[in-house]
Amino acid sequence: MLTFLNALMTTTSFNLPARLRVVAGLVPWGSSVADIGSDHALLPLYLVASGRSPRVIVVEVAPGPYHRALAAVTGAGLTGRVEVRRGDGLEPLRPGEVDTVTMAGLGALTQQEILAARPEVRRRLRRLVLQPQGQAGPLRRYLAACGWRLLDEDLVYEAGHYYFIMAAVPGVSPEYSDLEWELGPLLLQKRHPLLAGYIAGKMEKLTAAVRELGRSQRAAARERREELQRLLLQLGEVSTWLQSAARS
Repeated sequence: MLTFLNALMTTTSFNLPARLRVVAGLVPWGSSVADIGSDHALLPLYLVASGRSPRVIVVEVAPGPYHRALAAVTGAGLTGRVEVRRGDGLEPLRPGEVDTVTMAGLGALTQQEILAARPEVRRRLRRLVLQPQGQAGPLRRYLAACGWRLLDEDLVYEAGHYYFIMAAVPGVSPEYSDLEWELGPLLLQKRHPLLAGYIAGKMEKLTAAVRELGRSQRAAARERREELQRLLLQLGEVSTWLQSAARS
């Protein structure tokens, strides 16, 4: 059995996308996990096969992903350690049944709605590991408002996209500036090496938006243009700071 699990771990790790490897690394050893929106169950299988988690519950709401997860778990011979449940978000979970929830690849707003829908489950968790699609800033703010603080953050560049990954634990969050909420306060503290590239891409899009708004004579367009120009200035200052830190 041990040889089989080692082989499975090697195979699964090889196929595990970089962003999911980071998510897995932020899951505490020995924790019971619920992975919401798992699809092919790559992350749960890896968590169990690697020994990081003794038990994982996979939750899927749509029929296709639910059956794909079931097939993957059955094919790996891990039905006793990875359970697949049909349901919406945290709905199939009992309070206290798991101590860690992972969500990767779901929209940031969707993740926020999932956490908001079952506060009785959320309050019994000890860690959240989230990789949202889209803007991560509002999700960071939501976590702080619900009594969570960021424990760690990472940034992954994969297949032409940047992915924010965050781990949060219950606690009082520090106060952060708007820019820190947007970019990731812990990423800024670490001076993460990928952050400068992410900012450069963001500035390019904002510059194009400012140029487009400049074609309009409407007052609302002028106000929005000035707002974006202020943001560009702030991002430029952060970019310069990151580059100077990299050279020193």
